[in-house]
Amino acid sequence: MSDLAEKIEVVELMAKHEEAIAGLYAVFSDKFPECKIWTYLYGEELKHSEWLKSILNNVYEGSIKFTDFHLTLKGLKVAIRSLESNTQKAEENKFDLEEALNIAYTLENSLIEEHYLDYFSSDMEGITKVLDDLKTDTESHRKLLKEKKDEYILEERNKNWQI
Repeated sequence: MSDLAEKIEVVELMAKHEEAIAGLYAVFSDKFPECKIWTYLYGEELKHSEWLKSILNNVYEGSIKFTDFHLTLKGLKVAIRSLESNTQKAEENKFDLEEALNIAYTLENSLIEEHYLDYFSSDMEGITKVLDDLKTDTESHRKLLKEKKDEYILEERNKNWQI
């Protein structure tokens, strides 16, 4: 990835991707208020978007090095469209809580969420902190969603078995 405009667009699309995740979580919050994690995750994803936007100037300055990993503009655009599609389906009540938890868990495990540090690097401490915090937050979200998903499945199984 050598073109400055493309590098800037990648970071902008990553921020938009975070906003699309937040939008999905906002709908899940409305549809499944009994599951208290959605509002928290919504705020976290908006925070991630702001963090990504905050490093855009560093892209201009050249203090962020990009690797030619397999994150592409096309891949990001497809991922955002998929999120928008799932958000629309959620608005139309096409998911139950278990499906919502599975979608969110899969999302947090997705390639884009999993490999932030594989796309850029920097010698600047502030940028490194942003990228490390994104990774740490994503791991925390994945763990939280797994716990909620497992709790929900166990609760439903116990209801079915009348335990």
